[in-house]
Amino acid sequence: KLNTVFHEFTRLDEGAREAEGLGLGLSIVDRIARVLRLEIRIYSNPGKGTRFSVILPVAAVAAPPREAGKAPARSASTLAGLNVLCIDNDARILDGMRLLLEGWGCRVETASGSGDLLKSGAPKPDLVLADYHLDGGTGLDAIATLRAAYGQDLPCVLVTADRSSEMRAAAGRLDIPVINKPLKPAVLRSMMARVRPLAPAAE
Repeated sequence: KLNTVFHEFTRLDEGAREAEGLGLGLSIVDRIARVLRLEIRIYSNPGKGTRFSVILPVAAVAAPPREAGKAPARSASTLAGLNVLCIDNDARILDGMRLLLEGWGCRVETASGSGDLLKSGAPKPDLVLADYHLDGGTGLDAIATLRAAYGQDLPCVLVTADRSSEMRAAAGRLDIPVINKPLKPAVLRSMMARVRPLAPAAE
């Protein structure tokens, strides 16, 4: 199960019983280690615990000073710079979505329901990810509110555990794609990339 624990939203049974979490910590560490080409070592003592270590190289010389005025390199991600609004009435899911999307270079705003959709000073979303079942309404109601404010061409995706034909039919009438929970990051990223051309990221 060593490779499994590094997958997003994966938790082993014993850990899930002992503490709350979303299963994103190790996946983030693994992703950063791969980008930096660092080694992760695992020491496990069954029944007692596991230690994860990241091996850092010793630099022989100091890094050269950064050139004044040079702009930082842009991320190669097709989602980098995208303003994404996530709507869900579960605060833990919103925290997990923020971690995941910011790891892809997105700028993330969150809302728990219709009461805080149009936050003062918040940028116009390029894309909306909404749960279907919200407190006091549905994700489709929230999307209708946002499209009334920002335009009917605002790209939106419904992310829900509801698999009913009625929900899918209602989303289809509004031309809103649906992704089912439990969420698979690869599916979400593919869907976001598919609607991305309709929502140019901020430069």
